[in-house]
Amino acid sequence: MSSTFSEKQVHDALYAKGGLEPFVQDSPEIEKALDEADYTPPKIDPAEYPGPDFELWKFVKSRALQKIGRLHRTVRYGDFIGSKINLRTDDTKPMQLDLLGQHEPGLFILELKVDKTAERNAFSEMFAYSNYIAEMFALSGSKDITNVLVAKLDNKITAQAYLYDLLIADRNVIVYRPEFPTGSLDDLTLDLHIPSDEDFQHLTNRLLSHESMDCVLVSFDDMKGWFDSNEDGGDLNDYTIEHLSKLSTYAAQLMEAERLHGFCFVRKRWKEVQMGYGNSLIICAINPFRIAGREQSNDILEQLDEKHHYAFFEVPEMGFDSRLFALAKRAIKDGLTHDYDCELESAVWSAMVVSMIEVVFTHNFAFRPTGIFREAYSNYLNMLYADENAGLCDEDISVLKVNELYSWFNAWQFMERCGFTEPDHKDGLEDESVG
Repeated sequence: MSSTFSEKQVHDALYAKGGLEPFVQDSPEIEKALDEADYTPPKIDPAEYPGPDFELWKFVKSRALQKIGRLHRTVRYGDFIGSKINLRTDDTKPMQLDLLGQHEPGLFILELKVDKTAERNAFSEMFAYSNYIAEMFALSGSKDITNVLVAKLDNKITAQAYLYDLLIADRNVIVYRPEFPTGSLDDLTLDLHIPSDEDFQHLTNRLLSHESMDCVLVSFDDMKGWFDSNEDGGDLNDYTIEHLSKLSTYAAQLMEAERLHGFCFVRKRWKEVQMGYGNSLIICAINPFRIAGREQSNDILEQLDEKHHYAFFEVPEMGFDSRLFALAKRAIKDGLTHDYDCELESAVWSAMVVSMIEVVFTHNFAFRPTGIFREAYSNYLNMLYADENAGLCDEDISVLKVNELYSWFNAWQFMERCGFTEPDHKDGLEDESVG
């Protein structure tokens, strides 16, 4: 339903007060989320305790509400420093920013969309303005400017875009809903928008799944004196672990830079099971085009010729594979000697992860989680350590959490515990390979 008042009327009412404080309402739900940010172990008989109840959507909801809460606590006291700011471009008509403001962490921009029909372009316009401001400051990032949207968020696509930008794109963005309790513009209030449980479940559906992972292996031979198959009592030597761990760390940094959600680790076959190249850097990331449900795309597919349906899903899915190949090549090029010989191949991760020859009769180390997987796994570990501290469990875990965060075996256990889907493949590696 369209607003009773025009966008100009609401804009003028906001700007006349000089800031957001007179309008923004308290949010008990957000304050509760901030108070409960730290996990509290349940009061239960340790003998009856099954372990941490970890569900991805609940974790994502908790993180989202905490982020919204931190933004809310500062933005609500922000002051306006400019109105209807013209942002000049090469076009004859400049873009116009509704409101520019300041709050404790820095600058914020406010985009106003009080009519439902105008909501669809809300985020694209707001981020265009935000990027324009950010580009004035060399090397500033997407989180240096806070983005405030005032809108009803009646469009489902806009509500979903909000969660995506908040969590996946990791922008500092917050939404307030304009309300008129008495039907008068004088009583305008701004209520914090909090996504529903269904919104979070929709976003995280199938994210943590072996099937959703793309996997690339880049394999290479030993380099005497730097990394090799020499063992000490069945364990790898220290210099091999040291040097190849650095390679995995660098690969994880590249993954983070490209906003890839997954993990990487080094696999070195046991000395008794030598076959092919002795070392492999394994890179796994959630392929967003693989987890997209067809039912979510029906509106678009209905407008495409059936012969182009393949292009809408399979082509970008394969394009994502190419991104991982390029990243793996760069990790080797930047991390080992110049032009070090290697072989790249793709793998079916859901089969590989349960293959004895691929990940069991091997030394697996230098595990590095990235993106939302890192966030989920570290949160799970914090729950596990809190339970142990409360006497609820007696897990065989290191005193230092970072040792568990970088442990392949414990990460594998986490995947199994939090519901990764069962694979239905038998063969680990796909036929295609790149030399």
